[in-house]
Amino acid sequence: MKRFVPYLSWLGALLLIAFALIFFESDLLWKVQHYNLFLDTPHFFREQMVVPGGFLSYVSCFFTQFLYYPWLGVLLLCAWWLLLTWLVKHVFRLSNQWTVVALIPVVLLLIANMDLGYWHYFMRLRGYFFVATIGTTVAVALLWAFRKLSSPDLSNGKWNLCIRIAFIIVATVAGYPLFGIYGLAAVLLMAIWTWRLSDNRKQNAILTVVALLCMVAVPLLCYRYVYYQTNIQDIWTAALPDFTVVEHFPRYYIPYYILLAFFLWMVIKVIPQANPNPSTKKAGKKEKKPLYQWALQGALVLVLAAAVWHYWYKDKNFHHELVMQHCIEQTDWEGVIDEAQLVEEPTRPIVIMRNIALWRLGRQLGEMNSFPAASKDSNTPIPVDMVYHVFGRMTYYQYGMLNDCHRICMEEGVEYGWHVETQKYLARCSMLTGEKQAARKSLNLLRHTLFHGKWADDMLQLMNNPKQLAENAETGPITHMLHYHNALGSDGGKVEKYIMGQLSQQDADDPYFQEQALLATLWMKDSKTFFPRFSQYARLHTSGPMPHLFQEAAYLFGMIENTPNLERFPFDKSVKQTYNAFMNEAVKYNDQPAKVGRAALRPMYGNTYFYEYYYGQRPN
Repeated sequence: MKRFVPYLSWLGALLLIAFALIFFESDLLWKVQHYNLFLDTPHFFREQMVVPGGFLSYVSCFFTQFLYYPWLGVLLLCAWWLLLTWLVKHVFRLSNQWTVVALIPVVLLLIANMDLGYWHYFMRLRGYFFVATIGTTVAVALLWAFRKLSSPDLSNGKWNLCIRIAFIIVATVAGYPLFGIYGLAAVLLMAIWTWRLSDNRKQNAILTVVALLCMVAVPLLCYRYVYYQTNIQDIWTAALPDFTVVEHFPRYYIPYYILLAFFLWMVIKVIPQANPNPSTKKAGKKEKKPLYQWALQGALVLVLAAAVWHYWYKDKNFHHELVMQHCIEQTDWEGVIDEAQLVEEPTRPIVIMRNIALWRLGRQLGEMNSFPAASKDSNTPIPVDMVYHVFGRMTYYQYGMLNDCHRICMEEGVEYGWHVETQKYLARCSMLTGEKQAARKSLNLLRHTLFHGKWADDMLQLMNNPKQLAENAETGPITHMLHYHNALGSDGGKVEKYIMGQLSQQDADDPYFQEQALLATLWMKDSKTFFPRFSQYARLHTSGPMPHLFQEAAYLFGMIENTPNLERFPFDKSVKQTYNAFMNEAVKYNDQPAKVGRAALRPMYGNTYFYEYYYGQRPN
């Protein structure tokens, strides 16, 4: 029974981790696989192999795709971690009293993934979610093979020295191209570990020199003769993530530094022995287990749990955004609204996604202003505009600005690599603009994925049937928005402002489009563009009363412009009454900061355009 204790403790820990990942991070895991791409084609394999560690990325991309079903991807990830803990225990001959030590690498690898936050959107390393786990497992497996070759039964004799030298050379020559830095790390640990595995100083010195020479020479030779897409400063860190966007953020490498320090400590301090010394045990008596060992293990468990809790990225708005993106991908507009109701102070992307959902549900005019339109900064040190770099393609697509959506897809694809989400938006844009050949290119790629082939087949069917395209729940609303001039402008990185500026200048005979054009003038707070859009909307709006929001805007802009005979227009009495009451209250806060008046007037007038015009917050 004793021999099963380590496995039970590992399984218990991994079950807790799996529970947390599946029940609290399922939308993040879905997004990770959506920002991944694995194709079952020889060309895709060759494409990965053009950089050191390419095979590791290829295998990691393969496993990452299973996060399409979070439970399945987490099960595979935990299987790798279980293998890693088993290897650590057996390679370093850890006793059952120190089983918890084998979990330290798992905790570090978990933290390395779950501390990223918005970095998940900017990772250039393909398959990064599995790369460190698989790379570390391979490195430990190489150490096990080296230890076997260094056993007392084989370590005496020049032939065994030659075998170990050959193994180090092969491990470097094969390990570096296939596994990048993880192959080099294994060779470095061999160079140090050999002094603990053998008492032959001469042989140990030879092995250390050979290992260090290989670590220097092999990457340089590969850089010179094999790989042409790797900078020389990156050749020794191949297969590590690059945490650079505008500036470098080295703190995210801390888990990797600690992981290396852990294995250095293991090879320096832990001395594996082939057999325990029988003289240390008394015949017929069990070996004593000092209480302090169990206390230390308990303390280590608490430290590991605290570290995971502390470094696990828990920002609420980040997770709200993930849920809302997932709902939009599934055209679950009610799900977007329900998630938005849980938000305390929204980021701008949350406001945008909620407005799109209300628009799709036909509730935008009545409920748009009932939500705080604040622009809380994203909780990340990355110095870029998240609306543009993360939500830009989605926002442009939903508003029918397909040229701009296509442009962002191309920019992001070149900068951070192609993934499922990029290919989907490229296919959508090309399909709706009638560029069928370009659409087929992206859709045929997606047909070579494991889980997105059905989506690609459905889109191919829609593309060949314009009537279904116009009636489809996802593409139908977009077809009503294709009234822009066929041009590509410059947004200056300000997606929402650019969209509203373009819309506010447009008229169309489609009521669906014209409503958004009129709303854009309200967003811009521009009376000059409001009245031309309002006139066209009134001509198209032939049934039912004029929406209350547009009446409020017309009355407010009429008062600002001193429009003659404004009182003769058929406004609801409540519009005039609300305007007069609002202005009487607003005057009281003229000499106070805007935030004071905003807070005081919102409970009564927050759902009116009068409040929105004077106190509404807009991104710069």
